[in-house]
Amino acid sequence: MVLVGAVVLTAAVLFRWWLPTERVIAPTVTPPDTRLDYRLQVFKARFHDEQGRPELLIEGPGLEHDAETRVVTLTDPIFLIDTEAAPWNGRAKQGRFEREFDTLYLIDAVELWRDGPDGRLTVTSQALQHQRPARTISADVPVDLTQPGTELTAGGLMIQLDSEIVELSNDVHIISQTASSDR
Repeated sequence: MVLVGAVVLTAAVLFRWWLPTERVIAPTVTPPDTRLDYRLQVFKARFHDEQGRPELLIEGPGLEHDAETRVVTLTDPIFLIDTEAAPWNGRAKQGRFEREFDTLYLIDAVELWRDGPDGRLTVTSQALQHQRPARTISADVPVDLTQPGTELTAGGLMIQLDSEIVELSNDVHIISQTASSDR
């Protein structure tokens, strides 16, 4: 009897295996399209260095992302670039980040300033760029630098943020005014 039951059970399993089965085709899962166009009003963004320390804070009244070009356009950005000595603050009429957000381009009425022991150093230009990985601020267009008693103009600028070196290039002019003495 047990032998007959085992034979019947084996026959049933083999018969079921032989019959065509309804094969359910698993649906193909595709990830959602993460290329989004979006627009923000009143934004604030903080970027950190590789050690997790804040290095760039940027805010403003408008931000727009174009998914096709992966360009983020900023309206009236205000920014702070942190350094060990003292932060650089600034503003511009427009700004933009491209691709992997490694470079911040500042365009139109750009003003950058830093307070130091000799007073406020102010840089003005029509365009500056901040390279985050290289930790530089540069301009390939004319810039004006002012500090109490000194005015400089140049055709280009490179600021090394970590070493605190400011390099001027192309047609540099310096006007230095000594403190006026009573006559």
